[in-house]
Amino acid sequence: MANKVELEDVQGIIIKGYGKMPHAAYLLLHFNEKQKAKSWLTDIAEKVTNATLSTKDDAVKHAINIAFTQKGLAILGINDTVMNTFSREFEEGMVTPHRQRVLGDFGESDPKHWDWGNESDKQAVDAVLLLYAKSKEGLDSLIEAQQKSFDTHAISLLNRLDTVSLHENKEHFGFRDGIAQPVMKDAGRREEKEHSANLINPGEFIFGYKNEYDQYPFSPNVPSEMDHQDILTPDLTTQGRKDLGKNGSMLVFRQMQQDVVGFWKFMEQSVTEQGVDDTSASMDALAAKMVGRWRNGSPLAKCPLEPNDKYKTFDNFGYAQHDFDGFKCPIGAHIRRANPRDNFLRNSSNSKEKDMEKSQKFMKRFRILRRGRSYGEPISPTLDPKEVLSSSKTDKDRGLHFLCFNANIGRQFELMQQTWINNPKFAGLYEDPDPIIGYPEIMGKGATTTFTAQEQPLRKKTTGIPRFVQIKGGAYFFMPSIRALKFLANC
Repeated sequence: MANKVELEDVQGIIIKGYGKMPHAAYLLLHFNEKQKAKSWLTDIAEKVTNATLSTKDDAVKHAINIAFTQKGLAILGINDTVMNTFSREFEEGMVTPHRQRVLGDFGESDPKHWDWGNESDKQAVDAVLLLYAKSKEGLDSLIEAQQKSFDTHAISLLNRLDTVSLHENKEHFGFRDGIAQPVMKDAGRREEKEHSANLINPGEFIFGYKNEYDQYPFSPNVPSEMDHQDILTPDLTTQGRKDLGKNGSMLVFRQMQQDVVGFWKFMEQSVTEQGVDDTSASMDALAAKMVGRWRNGSPLAKCPLEPNDKYKTFDNFGYAQHDFDGFKCPIGAHIRRANPRDNFLRNSSNSKEKDMEKSQKFMKRFRILRRGRSYGEPISPTLDPKEVLSSSKTDKDRGLHFLCFNANIGRQFELMQQTWINNPKFAGLYEDPDPIIGYPEIMGKGATTTFTAQEQPLRKKTTGIPRFVQIKGGAYFFMPSIRALKFLANC
């Protein structure tokens, strides 16, 4: 019998994207006094939104969720022995030299240039409060109430990260976003509508449930005697311990600044230099090949020649049977390398069908739940490339607050970033990091990205691609269950 996810104990943002709440802000906090912080947490734990919330309910006006860094948990009373039950990635944080190499955070993306999250901060980020509302007035009221509470509990508001809802659910480059999302099994979704390759065991995203290895993920835990109010459930793997992680998850937060004008100027310049007059070589087509989808969202694997609104949110496709060689969607395209689907284990056996089956099963172990939102005023309300290139409104900061949930930061988020996104030799390529978010200087100082489009009779290469996305802040967080929040407030 399936082990149903305890939705009433899971923070809502993990399961739901709050699409009916277009207004959101992320508040970065620092705790100045332990007891006052714990008093605040006692209060906020009663207000945190769980995953049973239905945003379709007119009575539901807002949502509140919270997560903590390693330093934040330490202030709340989590000692070194308990901290060692968390993953190494979470303990070390995002800005160690090793993490820089894994994530490609060099040059303008070096943590020393970040707006928040780096070690030069006088006050470290201890927590992030995620606030969502159906109206701007509702969000402002929610933030105002929290700021009063911060003053009372000696909490410093380090930064307020606002978000925007862009035209047709797109991001600033103009591409529809958030389409290819995995579906967590046994979490209240209508699973019969989903392709089996997209249904993922809950243990890949939250602690306390089996993952795609048919194992329980390593979960942070505490000695039973530390839980003097008997709030937590027993740990499933270690006798005499309580499970601090059950129904919680690890949150990766990256502020990604986008050079929108630079992106479209490069596309325009590249197709002009190629001197080709057919529509397949337009700047729209080149950008679509690099992304793997047209701007309206339709995937190249399904619509290789032109966008089709019928498929603008289509996600039930693979590559192995109908696009093995990448003639429709190039092998190095952003969405193909971030999720190779059924075409990852290429030629691993004598049967393409077996390779597809093995790839689908294998890829389930590396999926993440994305919950991010854009920030900053769009250059063009419609995000049309021609309007972007003719606009003078280019001086403001804009980009994506990338948020994702996973149970294993190293095996999921970091592996994807290092082995697939930044890897110039991905799937037999040679000098091709991800053309959208990859780090080209992994190949050497001053290096730029090459993008290879597989075509017949000859492949085409676009060279000299600069970095269009820079990191301006980030941290690893632990998002506890509702039960664990109450424990942290009382331990």
